[in-house]
Amino acid sequence: MRVSLLLPVGITIVVWLAGLGAFLLLPEQFYGIVTLLVGVGLLIFLAIWTRNANKRTRRWAVILAVPALIGIAFGMVYGRSTYAMLGVGITIGLLVLQRAIDTPISFRFARRQFSVGNTEEALDLVTRSIQARPDFWPSYQLRALIYLTLLDFPRAERDAQEAIQRNPKAHPAYNTLGQIFLAQNRFAEAEAVYDQALDLDPNLALYYYHLGLAQYRQEKYAEAIDALASATQATLPLLEYDLQAYYFLARCLEAAGEDRLAAQANEEMAKFGDGLYLLKQQLENQPDYPHLARMLADVGEIEKRLPQKVLTNDG
Repeated sequence: MRVSLLLPVGITIVVWLAGLGAFLLLPEQFYGIVTLLVGVGLLIFLAIWTRNANKRTRRWAVILAVPALIGIAFGMVYGRSTYAMLGVGITIGLLVLQRAIDTPISFRFARRQFSVGNTEEALDLVTRSIQARPDFWPSYQLRALIYLTLLDFPRAERDAQEAIQRNPKAHPAYNTLGQIFLAQNRFAEAEAVYDQALDLDPNLALYYYHLGLAQYRQEKYAEAIDALASATQATLPLLEYDLQAYYFLARCLEAAGEDRLAAQANEEMAKFGDGLYLLKQQLENQPDYPHLARMLADVGEIEKRLPQKVLTNDG
């Protein structure tokens, strides 16, 4: 499970157990101890939750937590939950407002236009966003994706690098740069970038898939087996990624002489046969990247490996 899911649960359990201990051992100081624990727990959560954010975002997160801390403190001291609810409500409202202010409006419109295929309008809007907020790294990442769609690889790479420079801990920017390298058949560089992305977020199955793909293209079969196996053991975002992950895993195992394991991978791949049609659609709508020809060849090979009944259902 992701840290963002486990952390609140862990902090809550620790505070509850410590509060129970305080109630049993120091009942007269119970409210003060619990108030302190809740406040410290909230600050720890904010510090870890925003660990990949820039200093400005982390500073604001702590500042905006103050109303919640005050409300919790008053609630504990006076034994009334309304103080805590009011404080937390103010903090949540301020966080929503801060996020709305922090994200340039032109960036939001650019992202919306890009999602519906209006690349030229999206490019104009995101450029305005960069001009308005040159420190906002997601704008550079979005513009990199737009340039990638337009097959303008030098500008795409430059903007992805700029996003990383603005926020070296932003793993989505590394993913974008990795996509740019994969699209150009620059597999060694893609491998290095996805290694960095996984250092920042080791829980994303999609990064393991792309790392394994880059290694497979370089015939680094042993390394690719490890990466692709990790991808299949986690949760990939789309059915077609599961299909491809098992396909590339099978190919790597075959190259490594692991025929029995390769057969098992092929059997697992067949379970995701419904993703073949989706994969074909995805590639039909993809720009004419240099890597596209290899992906189309892989689709043909996947089709040969799938059982006839799966292909019939797919058709």
